[in-house]
Amino acid sequence: MKPAEDRATSGKSENWTLPINNRGDCEDYALLKMKTLLDIGFPTSKLALSVALDRNGGNHLVLIARLKSGDYVLDNLAYSVKPWQRTGYTFLASQNFNRKAAWQVTLAGPRAAQFTKG
Repeated sequence: MKPAEDRATSGKSENWTLPINNRGDCEDYALLKMKTLLDIGFPTSKLALSVALDRNGGNHLVLIARLKSGDYVLDNLAYSVKPWQRTGYTFLASQNFNRKAAWQVTLAGPRAAQFTKG
């Protein structure tokens, strides 16, 4: 799969879908990873999408897989699966693992404090 912005693949500024013509951006990668894991029998209750700030402060979407040993990030910007704490990302919101339509504020990671200061 090759990286491509939504505008280049769908003509829309934002389009959360499986990759089009084997091209896509971070949410397309995350959705494809989720579909692949579900297709091989990984439990849906152990997968969730999460919105984060990447190391450069840009918006990013990743897939979280919940294992007995913790939550791991499947990320198109990394070659390996890592525990969320080792990504350097600040997690802003995540899908509820049991109710995919429900999202919850996360605020975890290196920049989380800047969002809680009043």
